[in-house]
Amino acid sequence: MAAPFTFLKSAACIFCLSIFLFPAAGFAGVVDETIAGDTKLAQGKIREAEKHYAAALQMDPENWRVMRSLAEVKLQLKKYDETKKLVDRILAMEVTTRNIVVVTIDGDPEPFEAEIVDESVITPDSGRNNMRNYVDGEAKKSARHYRLFNLKTGKMLLVPHAAATIKYQGVPSGVYAYVQELHAKVENKLIAAAGSSGQVAMMKLDGGCFKMGSANGTASEMPVHEVCLQPFQMDKFEVSQRFFQAAMGHNPSRFKGADRPVEMVTWHEADEYCKKSDKRLPTEAEWEYAARGKTNTKYYWGNAFDASQANFCDSKCGLNIRTENLSDGFANTSPVGSFPANPFGLHDMAGNVHEWVADWFEERYYRNSPKDNPRGPDRSNPTDRRGGGNAKVLRGGAWETDASSQRSAARKGFQTDYRIEGIGFRCAL
Repeated sequence: MAAPFTFLKSAACIFCLSIFLFPAAGFAGVVDETIAGDTKLAQGKIREAEKHYAAALQMDPENWRVMRSLAEVKLQLKKYDETKKLVDRILAMEVTTRNIVVVTIDGDPEPFEAEIVDESVITPDSGRNNMRNYVDGEAKKSARHYRLFNLKTGKMLLVPHAAATIKYQGVPSGVYAYVQELHAKVENKLIAAAGSSGQVAMMKLDGGCFKMGSANGTASEMPVHEVCLQPFQMDKFEVSQRFFQAAMGHNPSRFKGADRPVEMVTWHEADEYCKKSDKRLPTEAEWEYAARGKTNTKYYWGNAFDASQANFCDSKCGLNIRTENLSDGFANTSPVGSFPANPFGLHDMAGNVHEWVADWFEERYYRNSPKDNPRGPDRSNPTDRRGGGNAKVLRGGAWETDASSQRSAARKGFQTDYRIEGIGFRCAL
């Protein structure tokens, strides 16, 4: 037994020797426990399935296949915290396009990369087929095998579970997408359980006059003009998912978390939420006044961009507009209030998510905007769509936009019924 043997030469020998060398332990136990869990799950015996999957994961703690199955049963058992830990671990893994594993066959010191085609093949009881490496049925055993495609040799193999150890090399993209759906389901449950206890903090703003717009920005930000506002209140934070879900009964966000900002919201949903809260969306002028905090600089912290002040498309962002040499600590949205407040005590007035405001968007509106308490273009005529179409104003920049978009004067229009993962809101009163 000291001499190594090659599976390609004699799969049958592997099968026979494995009975004596690996009767009930090793990696075969992982597969057997997983398959036993699958069987119990199919029979509706959820708690028994959980025990089998847990035993398999204890043997192979980094096995996404087992984690995924265990997460599924824990979700059914309403063990939401445990489910979240499992799916978070899978989502932290590398994503691959194929189900690639590194295979080590007992007795062969050279591991090889392969793609798993089938993880639970039962070989025929007798005879051979046209695959050279099929095992004869002489042993009359229902031994399970992997069907593997050897990436180096280009050959298909059948390997008994008991004779091989496999290590997954990342999570296939299809599985990753499915686990993201599991993540969304469990996060919604956890957010619902967290509830919305307490009142949403608001900041009282005295109002007054300020210079709105920018002489160095886009055409829609010009000209700089004086605006005077009455006192009002503004939410201290962007509306979080815990409050939105409690009020609206659903949560459209892509990046789930009770304390993360709600995103993927339409303007109509934002407007409805504020009304349900006995508030309203801020006007665009109120928003910029609140964002500036009585500053006249490009950003409310100064004229130079500072990655520690806002959540923007940094080196972790993943989009082609990312700033490679700066990091804000988040790949996408961050919990509300993760960054320093502006001079008025308001958080995330730059970055994290864009914020809907009440005004219709019009490219040249600043040229004839009234000085006192402007409320945007008059769209009482439904056919009047000058300069902006059916779009409302977005403010504040987002995790998926560049540094320039975080400027206090930056503005853009967006269709009221579209959803993207970088749009949220806050309310005014």
